[in-house]
Amino acid sequence: MYKLLDYDITEYKQLENTLNEFSNQGYNPTSLGKISRFEKNEKHYYFHVDLLIKKPATPKRKALHDFINEYEKQMFDYYGKIGKFIIFTTDNKRALPKERQKAIDEYLSTRKISATTYFVLWIFFSFFVAQLVLQKNQIQEFLTNGSILIHYLPLLLFATILIRCLYKIVLACQKSFGKIIKHIFYAMTIVTCVVAILGCILDITDRKDIPLNQNILTLQTFDKETNLKNYPNYKYTKSFIVESTSYFEENNQGDLMYSKDYCFKSTDKTNTFFKRYLKTYDDVPVIKIDKNTYLFKLDTSYDTLLYKKENHFYFVSANFSLKNDYQNIIEFYK
Repeated sequence: MYKLLDYDITEYKQLENTLNEFSNQGYNPTSLGKISRFEKNEKHYYFHVDLLIKKPATPKRKALHDFINEYEKQMFDYYGKIGKFIIFTTDNKRALPKERQKAIDEYLSTRKISATTYFVLWIFFSFFVAQLVLQKNQIQEFLTNGSILIHYLPLLLFATILIRCLYKIVLACQKSFGKIIKHIFYAMTIVTCVVAILGCILDITDRKDIPLNQNILTLQTFDKETNLKNYPNYKYTKSFIVESTSYFEENNQGDLMYSKDYCFKSTDKTNTFFKRYLKTYDDVPVIKIDKNTYLFKLDTSYDTLLYKKENHFYFVSANFSLKNDYQNIIEFYK
C-alpha cells in the first residue's frame, strides 16, 4: 500500500509516530518519499527521525555520511531519508541522543522568523501579480471560457502558496490548528490543478473553424481578387462574455486583410472594451469619422478601421488604404 508522508520538518515527531504505528501493524516502508510504499512483513521496528542539519560549507554527501556514522556508533540502524528527514531503526524504544535533540530545537527555533519573512515577501509579490491580472485587460484574454480561467489562474495559485506559507508559520509557532490549514492547502491545490486542466480543455473546445458565409468580410468587399479556395474557413470563439469571429485572406496579387467581429452580451461591455482597444492606438495617426468609427495609420496608409455598432465592434486591417473603403465596410456590417 501507499501512504502520503507530506510532513514539514517541524513535524518530525509526527512522521516518527506514523512510521511506528504502521510498524506495530506489521507494515514497513520499502521505498521512502513524499508518497511511500509500505509492505506487510510482520517485522516490528522502533523508528527514530532526525533532521540533517549541516554547515553551509560542508558537502551534502559528506555531511550525510558522517551523520549516519555517528548514529551507527550508538547502535542505530540507518533506514532511509525523505528530504531533511533521516530515519533510523532500533530493536527497542530509545530517545534521540540529548545533543541531537538540542540541535533540532535550536534549528527549529529559527523557522518562525524565516517562515514569516517568506510569507511577507509572497504577500508583496502576490499583490503585484494581482495588479497585473486585474488591471484593464484586453478582449483577447476573454475570448473563451478556458482563456478566462487561465487568465485568473495566477490569483488562485498565489492564494494557494500564501496558505502554504501560513501553514509553515503555524507549525513554527506550534499552534493546534495547523491540520485545518494543511487540509485547506490540499483542497486549494486540487482546485488549482482542476482549474488549470479545465481551462486548457475549454480553451480548445471553445475555438472552432467554420466554413465561410455571407456574414464574413472578404477581399471581395474591396473589389479585390478573392482567394476563398485557400481560405475557406473563419475562426469562431465564444465565452460567457463575448462571441467573436475572425478571418484572414491573401490573394495572388499580395493583397491581404484581417477582420474581427466581437459580439458582447451587453452594450456596456462593448463600450468598455471598445475604449480599451482605442487606447492601444494612442500614439498612432488617426482619423475620427464619428464617435463609433476610427481610421488608423499603422503603416504607410490608413489601413485599420475600428467600428462600433450596438453590442458589436469590428476591427478590419489590410495592407492597402481603407480611407476610400471604410463606408463599404460599415455598409457591409449594417
